[in-house]
Formats: sequence, structure tokens, C-alpha cells
Amino acid sequence: MVGHIFGDHSFCNTKWCVFLENPLAKFSKLPYGKPLQNPELKKELDRIFNKKLSIQAEKLANLTSAQTNENLNQILATKAPKYKHYSASNSLSYRFSATVAQKNEGHRYVHEVHESMGLSPGNFTIKRATLMDKIRKKYSNLQKTRKYKRRRIELKSEKSNSNGIAEVLEGTTYESNIDIEDDITDQLEEIPTWKQITAEENFPIIVFDLETTGLSRQSDIVQIAAVTENETFSAYVMPSKKITPQASDITKLAFFDGQMYYDEVPVESSPPFEVFTSLIAFLSKFPSKPTLVGHNIKTFDCHILYNQLNKLKMWDEFCLYFNGFIDTRILFRSEYPGRQSYKQCDLVSDFLGESYDAHNALYDCKSLFKLVRSHGNLASHFCKHTFDGMYPKYCQNDLSFKALVENKVMSKQLAKKAASTGLCKKHFILSIQRNGIDGLRALLSQKNSSGVVRVTASKSIIQKVYDFCYNVK
Repeated sequence: MVGHIFGDHSFCNTKWCVFLENPLAKFSKLPYGKPLQNPELKKELDRIFNKKLSIQAEKLANLTSAQTNENLNQILATKAPKYKHYSASNSLSYRFSATVAQKNEGHRYVHEVHESMGLSPGNFTIKRATLMDKIRKKYSNLQKTRKYKRRRIELKSEKSNSNGIAEVLEGTTYESNIDIEDDITDQLEEIPTWKQITAEENFPIIVFDLETTGLSRQSDIVQIAAVTENETFSAYVMPSKKITPQASDITKLAFFDGQMYYDEVPVESSPPFEVFTSLIAFLSKFPSKPTLVGHNIKTFDCHILYNQLNKLKMWDEFCLYFNGFIDTRILFRSEYPGRQSYKQCDLVSDFLGESYDAHNALYDCKSLFKLVRSHGNLASHFCKHTFDGMYPKYCQNDLSFKALVENKVMSKQLAKKAASTGLCKKHFILSIQRNGIDGLRALLSQKNSSGVVRVTASKSIIQKVYDFCYNVK
């Protein structure tokens, strides 16, 4: 046995060792399918198995399944449950005898006892016992099938994985020697869920657009607008940063001495908290949650909006009033491939034959809403192009994987996938601290309700991530 897992098959048998017939076979339960190598480990296992257990081989070879005993205990628990006291009377002896009789004879023991006592067993008693014995025999035969045994192993593995994942996510929450110095509050997030929009849903569409102080994702919002069928929202926002000259040239917005100007004309502006409180009130008026639609928002606007609302501690509240985002730039790329330009002004010009005052949030919204509504066929493709409201939040985690991507530990796409499920590098390190490589494997290969793996189940990738994070933690 010890030699087998270290690649020495001198004492193996063809009945159970595949390596005797196929030397190129791999170990299904060992890393990379290769035999163990550590000589110290082999020496210790030899001491345990060959010197201690081998002398008891005749005893150990006769060991059988304990399921029969467990089944007997289960039957006894139905007749003499522990929460009731029968041991002080003869009742316990009768109950135990009934248990043994049912185990050995089946449910027919009841009417056989009746007959031996000269009592009528009753037709219902016989019919019921026959049915129960039939079910028992059917289940017993089922348990012997390969399909049942394989499924039982799968369920056991799933339960073990589920417990392992819970331990990694929750950390030290219930075990001996926990004191007030233990950190039991740093729990990892479950896989985030977001309601997927279906084609049957009749959700309202709100087109929105932002103007900002610059082109950085950390820029402040200076104008926000939202347009739907019969409702319009538009507001200028007082920024905490200067509007860059490049942004001012494009948007025609300027802000100095506490006054906002559009094309050199004074306009009314409000502090960010007031503006976004009004925006949330605007969204809450709709009977069903709307979908927020914008052009190039997945790359830019969503992240600006998240950073601004997160700074004000309003993002979680904001997310309660919409069911996802749609980027019309991605939508038009998908439905009209091969175009030279997917800029909003070019799309409006080509499909509507119109021009408008671009880079004013309100005018941008109105033209985009008109463009989308003029293409009725686009609505049927909204569902597959919707991305959830947590996307900009979890994209912040993407930056933490920069070192792993640069060192080719994981691909950029895999890093984005991990970030989209709420994970960052510190979660990898935390899972390793809690349960080593098994903790990391449980975290990355956790499945959602649809059976999709959270990040990856690849052994080689998990090993690379483990080696990298273990060395830098």
C-alpha cells in the first residue's frame, strides 16, 4: 500500500492496481496524478502500516460495513427514543425485541406474533406489513447498484465540500479555545446574486448620462440627466475638484466662486448629496424597477457613478431602485458589426439623420432614448446585454489582482471573473491562512445555485495562486 502511492508496484495486485497493466496511468487522488516523493513521509508511513498494522492484518481483513448496526440503531430509535425513559420498566425489553424481530424478519413479525398468540392479525396489518417489506426489499436491491453507490459518494463529497466552503467563508466561529482575541468577524462573501432580467419582463428603461470634471474614473460628476418615456431628471452638481480645461472645452461647463456656468451662462447647481437624493427619489417613483441605459457606461459612467455614490455612502440604497445596466455601445456593436464608428453622435446621425448638442447630459439622454426606441428589435436583445449593478463595485477588486496577472499566475479574464464575484487578493490569502490550499480550492471552485464554478476548478491554476499568495502573504 505504501509502496503503491510512492510508485513502487512490486507488491501490487492486478485486481486493484492499474499501473501493472498501464504504467502511464495517473493517480486520480494525488496532485498532478503523480506518485508521492518525500522519503521522510514514506519512512513514517512504512513505520505505521508495515510495522504496526501489518501484524493485525488478519483481524483488519475481516472488518465489514457498520451499516447493519446503524440500521438496527435507527429502528430502535423509532421504538425506544432516547428522549423518553423506558429503561425502568419491562417495556424496554419488548421494544428491543420488536426491533430485533423487525430487523431479522421484516414488518411481518407483527402479524406472526399475533398468530402465535391466537389473535387475528387483521387484513390491514398484513397488507401494510407486506407493502413495507416490499419497499424495504426494493430499497435494499437499489443500494447494491453501482449507480446508487456512486451517487452516495457524490453526495458525501458535496457535503464535505459544502462544509469546507462554510469553514473558509466564516472562519473561526465555533470551536474550542476561542477567546476575545480571535478574529471571528472577517468573513468572506458568498457568491453575489443579482436577479437576471428575462425577456418576458416588461421593465421600464431610463437613459442616463453624466458630465464630469475630467476623463479619470476618480473625477467628480458635474451634470447628471435621466430620461424615460414621460419623465425627465436633470441637475448640475457642485464639484469638489476643478474642471479640467479639456473637459470644460468639451462640456462647455465651468465652475468658479461657487457658481456653475454652461456656455458662459450661469445655471443652478446643488451639492452632490442633494442631487443624488433627488435621483433616488426619481427612480423610486416607478412601479417596477427600471433598467439604466447609457452609451459607453460599462467602461466609464458606471464607475464614476459608483465612486461618487460610494463616497457619499449612498450606493447600497441606490442599488435598491434599479435592476441592472445596459451599455448601448456594446449593444450596437453586437447587432451592427463592422461599422467604422460606434460613437453616439455618429449612430444618431446615421440611423435618425439628426444632429444634436453633444456632451450635454440632458441632450445626450434625449437623443439616445429616441435612438433606442426607433430600433424596436434592440429591445429583444436587452436581456443578454444586461450587466448587474454590482459590476462597478466589484471591478474595484480587479486592481488587487494586478500582481498575479503581471506574474502570469492567472489571466486577466480570470482576474475579472474573480473580481465580479466579490473577491480580491486578500480573500485568497485569508482562505489560505484558514485552511491552506484546501481552503483556497474551496473558495475558487465554489459553485453558485446554477452549478457554475465561482472562479476556477483547475488544479494547476489553484496551485499557482497558492504558491504566489503563500510566498507574498
